[in-house]
This record gives sequence, C-alpha cells and structure tokens, in this order.
Amino acid sequence: MSAMGQTTGGATTRRLFAALVREEWRLHVRLFGGWRFAGFPVVIAALATGGVLALETTGTASGTIITGLHVLALGFGLYSGTAAFAGSSMLENVFGRLSLVLSTAGTLPLSRRRLLGLFLLKDLLFYALVVVLPMALAAVPLAATGTLPFPVLTGVPLLWLSLTLVFAAGMAVTVALIAARSRNVPVWVIGLTGVILAIGVWTTGLLEPARGVVVPMSGSLSTAVVLALGTGVISIGAICAFNPTDGRPTQRVVAGDRFGRIRDRLPTGSRTDALVAKSLLDLTRSAGGVWKPFVSAGILFALVVGLVGVVESITGIEPAPGILFGGVLGLSAFTTYNWLTQFDSLEAYRIYPVSITDVFRAKRLAFVLVGAPAVAVPYLAAVLWYEATLLDALVGAILLGGYGLYYYGLTVAIAGFDPNEFLFDSVRFTGFTVGIAIPLVPALVAGFVTPAPTPEIAAALAVGGLGVGALGYALSSWAGPRWERQYRAGTASD
Repeated sequence: MSAMGQTTGGATTRRLFAALVREEWRLHVRLFGGWRFAGFPVVIAALATGGVLALETTGTASGTIITGLHVLALGFGLYSGTAAFAGSSMLENVFGRLSLVLSTAGTLPLSRRRLLGLFLLKDLLFYALVVVLPMALAAVPLAATGTLPFPVLTGVPLLWLSLTLVFAAGMAVTVALIAARSRNVPVWVIGLTGVILAIGVWTTGLLEPARGVVVPMSGSLSTAVVLALGTGVISIGAICAFNPTDGRPTQRVVAGDRFGRIRDRLPTGSRTDALVAKSLLDLTRSAGGVWKPFVSAGILFALVVGLVGVVESITGIEPAPGILFGGVLGLSAFTTYNWLTQFDSLEAYRIYPVSITDVFRAKRLAFVLVGAPAVAVPYLAAVLWYEATLLDALVGAILLGGYGLYYYGLTVAIAGFDPNEFLFDSVRFTGFTVGIAIPLVPALVAGFVTPAPTPEIAAALAVGGLGVGALGYALSSWAGPRWERQYRAGTASD
C-alpha cells in the first residue's frame, strides 16, 4: 500500500472511530434526556463506595477489597465482550436500527473487521469511563483515611488503569471465543479447552500467580506489561480471525422450515406459539446463536467460583453452594431477556394482528425455554463440584427458579422491550439495583454464614424463593398491558 493510501486509511479509521463515539454519546443522551444518563456513573460510584465501606466495616482486608474490585472488572469485561455478538450481527444487517455507523458496512466499501474492531475499542473507552472509573473512585474514602497503602492522587488513577486493563483482558477473551465460533470451532471444543485450563491452573499451583495477573497494580511492572501486550495480541488476533460472513445467508435460506419446526414443537399450543417461535428463531439467527445465554451464564458462574475461592482463602469458611449459586445464577435472567430482545422491536409487530401484551407473553415463554437450561447446567455443575448437601441443593434449585423469574419480571416491568439501553438510565438502574438487592442480599448472607443450612433456614429461603417467583410472574403479567398503554400513548420512553 502506498504512503498516500495508508494516510487515507488512517484518516478514515479516525473518522469512523469519532463517528462511533459521537453516535454512542448522542444515543444515550437523547434516549435518557441528559441528566438521567449523566447520573449513571454517579449511581455506580455510590454503589461501589457503599460496598467498599461495608466490607471495610466488617473487617475485610484492604487487599481483598482491591482484589474484589478487579474480579468484578474482569467479570464485567467478560460480559461486555459479548457485545461483539451484537456488533457482528449488526454487520450482517440483522440489526442496524441503533448503530447506523455499523450498518454502513452493507452499503459502503468499509472493512467489516475494521468496523468491528473500532466498535469494540469504542466500547472499551465507553465502559472505562462510565463504569470502571466510578468503581475506582470507590477507593477514595479508604485511601484518604490511610486504610489503603496508596495516596489518593496517585493511587486511585493507578487503580483505574489496573481495573481498565483487567476489564480489557476480559473483553479480549470473550471476543476470541466469538471469533473461534465464527470459524465453526465446535462449542464442545471451546468448553473442553476452558475446563482443561481451569483444572490445570487449579492443580498445578498456578492459582496464586494467576491472582497476581488479575490484580496488575499489586504485581511488578513487567507483569502488567505482559498482560497488556497479551490483551492486545489476543484482541488483534481475534479480529483478524473473525469470519464476518459466518454462514448467515445459509441460515436465512432455511429459516422458513426452521420456523415451522420450532412452532410445531412448542408444548403449549397457544395463540402465541408463532411469536415464541419467532423469538427463538431470531436468537438462533444472530451471531453466537442460542449459545449466547449459556455463555453469559457461564461467565456469571466463573465469577462466583472466583469469589468463593477468595472468601474461602480469607475466612476458611466453605459457603453453602446450592444457596449461593442458586441465588446468583438467577441474575442471568437479565442477559437472557436482553438476548431475546436484542434483535427485535415492538415497532416490527405493528403490521401483525397481535397485541403488545401477547408479544410480552410470548417473550416470557421464550425466556423460560432458553433461560432454564442455560442456568441449570452451571447450577448442576456447582452442586456436584462443591458436593452440596441434598437440602442445600433443593433450596438452591428453588431459589434459582424463583429468583430468575423475579429478576425477569423486574427487568420487563422497569425496562420494557429495551433492557440493555434503558438500564443506563440512572433512575431505572437504581430501582433495578434495589429490587435485586432486597431478595439477593439475605440469600448471600445465608449462603456464606451457614455452610450447612438448618431446616428452619432452608424453609425460610424456600418460601422466600417461591414468593419472589410469584411476584416476578405477577410483574411480567402486569408489564405487558402497562407497556401497551404507554406505547399507544407514545410515552414509552418517559
């Protein structure tokens, strides 16, 4: 390539990146009316600061708090990397109503891999400022009082860089997995490789060095440099290996037959079966297919495993695995519902003789069909791996089902058909967080304090799980008519 061509390509790349950043900013500011989006980082900072102070009050060591922040950043990076599923699908013209810049790959001579790379870089910058920076600011009170071994002015910025590096590493790993899937690497090969690596790290004494990598600011400069270089190499390699075509045309050709087969196999026989089949078909047609909810649940599972290891190493207490994993894995209800609505919109149903209430009812059944196996697999793995007692496993299963349905109903009631976008609204995000914390915190306390639940505690948790499950069903039933009224009145975004 000539020097002039390289210069032109560099200028185009910079303009594309600037356009993606402007589009992200305008989307959120206009969607939430300005201050409600600006308040989102403030809410994150308040929640993180509250959590840090609560841990410090209970006597948790400062090093453990810093490690916990890095584990959260890593887990969030792994989850955020799944945004590449949406990005790659946008490039395939399955979805382009929100990102007009990405959809230009279908009409302009632009490299799809370059667009996807810039999209991920934009996401890294966005989350580093909106989410990771408020997390780092949570350390300010402890640093100011001398609880942490670094000063505010130099230590907190260093903590932000350390958290951002771990967050980027998590994103890179997820994008690499997506690239492998786009090259038709079987899911079982990816899963088996992950299991072998996890067992290898666990059994060969590399767990402690791995923890050093997860917290770059506590290790040497060379370790951080190696992590940064490794993240860059993995990211560039994944984008180069990513197959932007990924068999989508073939899937569209056979879509008609698949729709009929899915609809005929649904067990309900109700009038919404066609809508349920459409939701499932949309999910399978998007990049990553039906495995996306399993990946999201797997990331949550890995995060809980890491937290359990940290707690055990500090306190020597083995938590009740059934209660702990049952309560936390239910949180994947949000991501599962997000995947079911990611490539769909209520506006698309205006041409059909169906009500919005029926659409929400169909989404609930699709959520159960997809979400139940997505969380059942990691839950069974947890209770078997940690050798949960029968009572603990049964209570955990009730919590898993009840909490999952409650989180789903809460999400639908607050966010409607756009959970990913509306939860950047500080007002709704605060309500969602409080709604989650009310049932989850008691379950977490019970899981960590009582390794072997007594019959009384087990009965109380089971009743609570059934109760919030019923509440979640009621919320999801109420949400359909509510959103239908708001869409008809044109106030759905208020």
